[in-house]
Amino acid sequence: MTDQAKTNVTISVIGTIVGFVITFGSTVWYVAQKDATYQSKIQYIERDLENLDTRLDTSEAFRASIVTDLAEIKTDLLWIRKTLEHGKD
Repeated sequence: MTDQAKTNVTISVIGTIVGFVITFGSTVWYVAQKDATYQSKIQYIERDLENLDTRLDTSEAFRASIVTDLAEIKTDLLWIRKTLEHGKD
């Protein structure tokens, strides 16, 4: 093999290795970027879920308060009704 042929083979090998490294690096970069994007989306969904859970707890407490108030109103209305019925007699 001549010196010129050896130089061409060496340049081809170096070029192939550099191309492989760039391709591999690009693939790693793409996967890392995709993973970071998914991680960010998951964190957003988790925060949103926590907010919804807090709102649900608040609404359940409010519902319980309304049920209690309605029971008191019903009791008061029954008392008023009995009072009015006894007042007619």
